[in-house]
Amino acid sequence: MSKLPTRYPDGTKYVVEAHGSFVKRYIEYPNGRRKRLSNRKALPCACADQAISLVPDQADAIAEPPILPGRIPV
Repeated sequence: MSKLPTRYPDGTKYVVEAHGSFVKRYIEYPNGRRKRLSNRKALPCACADQAISLVPDQADAIAEPPILPGRIPV
């Protein structure tokens, strides 16, 4: 197995994809090149019985606009 670098260029992504009982992992560089990492067995999630969304609620995003640095909220 080749050793991974300790530093990566800006824009590099660590990607994890679920495929059944396995997790595929790779590193994607800004130029589109991918470095495949070993697959891993997925661990069961204790929260699988609950409906949890990773996507933030859009209504909250509209109700409270972000505060930009250097600006005073009105």
